[in-house]
Amino acid sequence: MTEPTSSPSNVARSAVTPVLYLSGAPRLSTKATTESLGPRSHILGVISALRESGSLVRAFVVGDNVPQSFHGSGSEARMTASPVRLLAADLGRLTYRARSILTLWRLLRRASPAPAMAYERYALMQELGRVAQRKGATWVLEVNALLAIESTSDRRATSSRQVATFFERRTLRRADLIVAVTDQLKVAIHNLYHVPLDRILVVENGVDTTRHGDASAEPHGTPTIGFLGTLYPWQRVDRLLHAVHRSETQWNVRIAGEGPEYDALKQLVRQLDLEERVTFLGRVHPDEVPGFLTTVDICYAGHGSSEGVYFSPLKLWEYLAAGRPVLASRHDATERLNAQGYAVEVFDEADDDLDRALAVASESLPHLLETAVRDQERVRVAHSWTARVQPLLKRVAEKRRGPA
Repeated sequence: MTEPTSSPSNVARSAVTPVLYLSGAPRLSTKATTESLGPRSHILGVISALRESGSLVRAFVVGDNVPQSFHGSGSEARMTASPVRLLAADLGRLTYRARSILTLWRLLRRASPAPAMAYERYALMQELGRVAQRKGATWVLEVNALLAIESTSDRRATSSRQVATFFERRTLRRADLIVAVTDQLKVAIHNLYHVPLDRILVVENGVDTTRHGDASAEPHGTPTIGFLGTLYPWQRVDRLLHAVHRSETQWNVRIAGEGPEYDALKQLVRQLDLEERVTFLGRVHPDEVPGFLTTVDICYAGHGSSEGVYFSPLKLWEYLAAGRPVLASRHDATERLNAQGYAVEVFDEADDDLDRALAVASESLPHLLETAVRDQERVRVAHSWTARVQPLLKRVAEKRRGPA
């Protein structure tokens, strides 16, 4: 079992709950070289929060023990380059599924103490938690998206929706408790797979707030908007570039990340004659993220989805924890943050509404920055990973105690 570095718990060993963290996806790793930095942040954040909350956590992360070519830069583009490669990727998933289940079974036979809870990050065609469940652990399955749908619509990551759906339905129905990142996803899981609503707990994504110091409310000389993350089509960075091109304000844009859209976005910048105002930084090391966010005035989170049911972008909380205002597409999480007074300017699907939001951001930038800096402490209290896992730990404890 691998044990990613995180803050140790100061709770006495005799008082802790033994927890097994599971991730079966070969493409997800806690190594800093991984292409999937968002999932990496999520995995490390949850593990750290569980430890901070008094749990003794062991981690079994399959992606930490595969060749770097499986999860490093460009790995998704290679995997999805052709139907043959998609089929090979699925065969690889099934191979790792069998190997991982066998390895985990052997480890749990001699594990001491035995885990009381197995917390698994759901991955396409993977089902590690079932092994721990059979050993008496409560199996909690964290679901960030309906992957059978997402991997055959917003992106093409599997060769067969039918096969992916078969595994997804069985896994979601077997888990003792499902953690969904949004209310919409909870409803979708219930409607599609008939999982009882009382077995689905909504726990939104969080952020490691210790990474960010106190921000400055002083604007940069030229208004600067930043994007951080993997450049997938549904990030809709192209919409931002078109809006900047149309804007009367001379915005600078800083883009930190690589991904499938990288080359297309660079070409778009040339077509729009924005080369002097748009900077592509490429992949930013996780340790350099806080520094990057100090170089921008406002951040962009323009997520879109053809299914529209799983919006809880990690970058939203990362931006706010850094004391940066956010220009964000409209969905439940961003609407709620806006209503609660956070520095989140929301826009609709129409391009003219994005233009409006960008103009508002330009006109009220000093106020937005002051609000974002003021609310850093509020983010630390309400949106840290440690705060996020408390309802889950309470629910699992109640489930293991049984009826009063």
